[in-house]
Amino acid sequence: MKRSLTALAGAFLLLGSLAGTAAAGSPVPANKNSSASASSYLSAAVVKPAAVPSGCSATYFCFWNGTGYSDGPGKLSGTNSNWTAFSHSSCPSGTWNDCASSDYNDGVNDNALVWTNAGYSGSVGIVYRGTGGDFNSTFNNLVSSNSWQAP
Repeated sequence: MKRSLTALAGAFLLLGSLAGTAAAGSPVPANKNSSASASSYLSAAVVKPAAVPSGCSATYFCFWNGTGYSDGPGKLSGTNSNWTAFSHSSCPSGTWNDCASSDYNDGVNDNALVWTNAGYSGSVGIVYRGTGGDFNSTFNNLVSSNSWQAP
């Protein structure tokens, strides 16, 4: 129960506070491996910046080392179980693992899911297509894997 509440709180608070237009989101799975029961989903508010941040190309999930879209971006288009495979020299470990502070989903169709542990485990948060922002304390410098979810 405690783990589910942590995941729910993390997914709900994923985007921190940015100026922009808030909108109701679609359901978010609290745990990738859980069944699709009503208790495993929640709705989250999302914030949509005025424009795609500089450096984030269409079809990618992008992320930056700093808040406010600074120091990056890293760009991923697939499902990635361990961000230690992607180097970034200004990160403490030299990789993107546990090093993202802001993000933007400019993917083609799907919502991006970010996980605090490798292998799609730990707390999960959703970044709806066409949205992004600064991570809150649940995800800031703690993202280690990503996957996708059809809207």
